[in-house]
Amino acid sequence: MVDRIESFKLVCAGGLNSNENHLDLSDNRPGSATRLVNYEPSLFGGYRRIQGYGLFDGDYGEVGAGSAEGKVLGIAYYRNEHLGNPYLIAARKDVGTNTYSFWKHVPLVGWQQISPGFTLNTTDGVRVVNKVRHAQFDFGGGSQIIFVDGVNNASVFDGTNWYRLSSNNTGGSGSPGGDQVLNAPSVVDVFENHIFMSGDRTAQSAVAHSAPGDPLTFTVAAGAGQIASGFRVVQIKPFRDNLFVFGNNAIKKIAPDITSGFVIDQVTANVGCVAADSVLEIGGDLLFLAPDGLRPVAGTSRIGDVELETVSKAIQGALVDAIATYDMDTLNGVVIRKKSQVRYFFGDASIGVQSAEGVIGGLTERDNQISWEFGSTLGLRASCCTSEYIGREEFVLHGDYDGRVYRQEQGKTFAGNDIVAIYATPYLDFGDTEVRKVMRKANTFIRAEGPLEMNLAIAYDWGDNTTVRPSTYTQDSTGGPTVFGGDNITYAGANVLYGGNSKPIMTTDIQGSGFSIRATFVTVGQFDPYSIQGIVFEYSVSGRR
Repeated sequence: MVDRIESFKLVCAGGLNSNENHLDLSDNRPGSATRLVNYEPSLFGGYRRIQGYGLFDGDYGEVGAGSAEGKVLGIAYYRNEHLGNPYLIAARKDVGTNTYSFWKHVPLVGWQQISPGFTLNTTDGVRVVNKVRHAQFDFGGGSQIIFVDGVNNASVFDGTNWYRLSSNNTGGSGSPGGDQVLNAPSVVDVFENHIFMSGDRTAQSAVAHSAPGDPLTFTVAAGAGQIASGFRVVQIKPFRDNLFVFGNNAIKKIAPDITSGFVIDQVTANVGCVAADSVLEIGGDLLFLAPDGLRPVAGTSRIGDVELETVSKAIQGALVDAIATYDMDTLNGVVIRKKSQVRYFFGDASIGVQSAEGVIGGLTERDNQISWEFGSTLGLRASCCTSEYIGREEFVLHGDYDGRVYRQEQGKTFAGNDIVAIYATPYLDFGDTEVRKVMRKANTFIRAEGPLEMNLAIAYDWGDNTTVRPSTYTQDSTGGPTVFGGDNITYAGANVLYGGNSKPIMTTDIQGSGFSIRATFVTVGQFDPYSIQGIVFEYSVSGRR
């Protein structure tokens, strides 16, 4: 009697689920992943292996080579809109000293030191500069940028002049600062045409703001002031009509008031932020890392209400482990706007680049609903991050502990190293855990953007070591096809290339049997990105145990 061949279709969707309840995943979320390394939600459906990264400037990769040492402390794309020539600014420690400098990148020339006219110390004897943060603004006098580091006075740069904000000064360009300024803020942002700063070691609960429209004046007479939050401030970020103030165990919001200037209200006393640089705005939400995972600060249908429900339940265990393992002061986050995606990077210089871990989160639409999908990164290490649109092009940058600045979302290597990518399905029982399945074939639906070689490993029976596993299978793809359309393409013309595999399926005959099966796809190499969109398993039923 000929065996009846059955099939099971799996559509790749849902992202990483580290909770690993295989019975639930098999029945309700078979397209999710139990491992998803260096994949992101694909715009074409499924999981796409991420692009590579390389030096921002391949000829002058190191910031201040020979004159600077250590990690890149901060990077910022200074818009400089009033002069029309945006450029990258990086901060790095000076060789053999306890000071650091700012460096400007000049195309075809490299990194040039910017002289602010005052000394920037890397330590005040108690606190050490771990990161230099910034905020950009234009209050009518052209593009300006402010830098803070938790040790020195805040520094404002207008493209030509530097201004150091001190509480000993009286305000204005001739004496920048005032009695309301914080002398060593570590976080800064812009809200309602005011500069806001916080995170001073000697005034941990204070949030200071400038005079309206004047970044150089912090005096009461001019309209500046300080607001007491009631807890140690971790981060401040504007969202809609409020400035949210994050503590470790509480969140408040500052709102403009017609009589008082600004007022502060409670949001929650039960949830806080564990990492300053986890607070990112994406897709109309403000996202932050709480002790139990990522949470949004999203306005709900009720006026004045705030939604703080976690969006990362699927990877809650992994995030909790990361919080326990890594120093959250070293966490760095960046937004990729064109993909509605955030990336977080863990670790410091003690971790090798190829062992550095991180998290990818992307907004996707499925069944007319917007939801989050998550994955992990391996081989991306960052000491600081930023992203910016320059014209129509988005630049996603990170500084590293090697003193270099890298640009993400380009190429097919990690700075010349192979990219490792892993996708593992849940253990699938095809609807019945008590029936043995004899496997015959796996058809993998793939959208390849170039040639690649993929390895497929099969495991049975929820990882039972006594169940025999077949050897790893290897599959090749020649890449996507070239499709011609319109009337403006000359056949066999100059710079016209042909080729590619028009069949979007990689077919593998597989051996073995079991009550459940898991497929793990692995690529290691220097390949163009590709997307795994779904899998169809063919099998026959052997019998019930």
